[in-house]
This record gives sequence, C-alpha cells and structure tokens, in this order.
Amino acid sequence: AEARQQLPQEALNRDIELRKEHFAVRKSFPESAQPKEGPRIDERRAHRKRLVYRSKQRGWLEVDLLLGSFATDNVDSFSDEEAAQYEAILNCETLDIYNMITKQMQVPEILQTPMMTRLQEYAATSPAGKASPTMYEQIKKKMSN
Repeated sequence: AEARQQLPQEALNRDIELRKEHFAVRKSFPESAQPKEGPRIDERRAHRKRLVYRSKQRGWLEVDLLLGSFATDNVDSFSDEEAAQYEAILNCETLDIYNMITKQMQVPEILQTPMMTRLQEYAATSPAGKASPTMYEQIKKKMSN
C-alpha cells in the first residue's frame, strides 16, 4: 500500500484501472474462449465454473475432496439463490468450512441456509467423507480439471 502511494498520479490511476479490470467478473466471452463441444460459456456458466474451481482448490485435501466432489455433482443444477448461498460458504476460511460442514462448530446464523444443511448431509453420507484408498482414487478421477 505504501509503495502505491509513492506512484505518480498517472501510474496510480492506471494501477487502479488494471486492478478493477483484473478483479471484475467477465460478462462476455469471445468466440475463441468457447468450447468446441458442450454448453457455451456465458456469465452464469463462468460463475458456476468458478464455484467448482474454488471448491476443488482449497488447499486442504479433505475439504478439496468433499467440496470438489459435491460441486462437480451439483453446482450446474443450482438456482441463482443456491449458488449465492454456496458462494457465501466458499468465502469462509477452509478450516471453518470443514468444521461447519462436519458439525464440529456452530454455523453462524447468516450461513444457516438450506445449502449448509445440504452440505452437512453430503459430508455425513458421502464416500468422500470416509477415508479409504479406493474412495480417494475414485474421487481424484472426478476432480481432475
């Protein structure tokens, strides 16, 4: 932050614009970004793909497996409200997510949603919630990007 304050105004303005562009959510996708097969990428599809990616890349294997397999199987069918509830959960710290979905900590009221209940049920009944080399191999196949 201090280094940014020392930039000349023109450079600072350009830095601010670049950051806005970098963090902005795309609303259109060029033809070159479209898959050869399957559904076209639009704003809704891109958002769902980001949710799946964020679910698989938490940095903690157990959470990657639970959220990643859940997201791979379910995110495409989420309503916009369900996607918003799921994203609110993903915005939490990974350890907190794990503790909430495995019912090891109380869920904050704002996250007490049907999606949290659905995730908790999934964690309790999913093969991803059970430690076994066979399960791990099957889930990892599904998780490949």
